[in-house]
Amino acid sequence: MHKASAIMYSIANIFNWIMLIFAIAGIVLSILGGVNAVAEIAAQGFGFGSLVYFAVVLISAIIIIAMVRRAKARGTSKAWDVLFIILGALSSNIFYILGGIFGLFARK
Repeated sequence: MHKASAIMYSIANIFNWIMLIFAIAGIVLSILGGVNAVAEIAAQGFGFGSLVYFAVVLISAIIIIAMVRRAKARGTSKAWDVLFIILGALSSNIFYILGGIFGLFARK
């Protein structure tokens, strides 16, 4: 179960990196749409309102990636597993939830 937990965390981390890249692209598109540099982008709904959303996604992805790296470097514990279950539920990432559950079962 411990190996399955590590695999789930690795898969979840890959999805987090993808979200980070999409958030950066969304920030760029929001800025371009906000200043009306490209009319088609502004027509699609990208503007300064979506800039806040993409900034929050970017910051949360960076924080979660840093936490996963710290957990891997120090070794996971029950507290990390519970934290990743909560973060997985908040970020809708099923792989963090599964990794946390597998990690908790591995520690019994």
